[in-house]
Amino acid sequence: MNSLSLAGTSLILAATTFFGALSSSSGATGAGDPGTGYADDAGGTHATCQSLGVAAPADWEYMSDREFRDMLDEQVAMGSQWIRVSAIWKDIEYRKGSYDWSGLDSRMAAISDAGLKPLMLIHQWPNWVEGFGVIGSGAAGDYADFAEQVALRYGDQARAYEIWNEPNLERFWPNPSPDAFAELLAAAGPRLQAADPSAEVLSGGLAPATDDPGYSISGKTFMTRLYELGANEHVTGLAMHPYSYPERPTGTSDWNSFNQLHKLRDLMDSHGDGHKQVWLTEYGAPTGGNRGVGEREQAAMVTEAVELAAGSSNLGPVFLYTMYDIDLGASDPESHFGLMKAPGQPKQAYNALQDMSENCAF
Repeated sequence: MNSLSLAGTSLILAATTFFGALSSSSGATGAGDPGTGYADDAGGTHATCQSLGVAAPADWEYMSDREFRDMLDEQVAMGSQWIRVSAIWKDIEYRKGSYDWSGLDSRMAAISDAGLKPLMLIHQWPNWVEGFGVIGSGAAGDYADFAEQVALRYGDQARAYEIWNEPNLERFWPNPSPDAFAELLAAAGPRLQAADPSAEVLSGGLAPATDDPGYSISGKTFMTRLYELGANEHVTGLAMHPYSYPERPTGTSDWNSFNQLHKLRDLMDSHGDGHKQVWLTEYGAPTGGNRGVGEREQAAMVTEAVELAAGSSNLGPVFLYTMYDIDLGASDPESHFGLMKAPGQPKQAYNALQDMSENCAF
């Protein structure tokens, strides 16, 4: 499994939700109103163009420069204007205060040449950090130091920063704790905003999950606690990963995470954060493997997600996971999330997004 997406694990559980079950009367089925409370204005072609991004695959750092640039070319040809790319802390700051920026410099140069706007995900702690995830250990300050260096180095290019990935899961955060994550936001958020005042600073995208102590925390529990602690005052926006497969975003099942985004909006409004956007920093569906939806349905799901994001001023861009399939075995759904089977081999989703974006002025 890769280091960015949870798509192959608990996201496929029907019981998994962000904010609890909806009432039977709350779900609409039309693409203009999925029951999210976000379809508040007409997006139009311009908004659609601005709303489409791609979450780079986990193996991007192992691609050759040519392979990476070719991937970006295919992404641009599809109509994407955004890319979510990792600043991997453990690889760059290999020793406290010692940095190797060469790999990320090369990737960021390629992204700039392609004309894409980067969302920089800053995550994965190095071995030299002691007590990561433990309040008061000093690890939050170490992370903030690194995040500030990222913003100082790439601030003329980055459009947004995301503080960690899926911190409500043990897979990405040891013994998940909103209190510990709040400490990280308090340490890093102000430093990022000071280093790059024009960029968005996002709280790490939450995965659909249930409350399972030591393993996962539901989005409702996690985000409610962050607001109780005042942690979200340190960021300019929130991020979510509202995977909904096998349903479309407009599906009305009570486990459909996309269809429950209005619960998050209600929580934000109640804490005076109605002016902030929610960025969908991962979304997608597998075409094969366990609970695979097939190419036609994947295409319908991702285009619908982009249209919904474009149709609301409350939502930021949606970052589709991901460009290419990954070979982890035919039965593993994580192998089949690509918008393309491989370079030069588009799936129906790629073609549908390209058709949607054909009127964009790049």
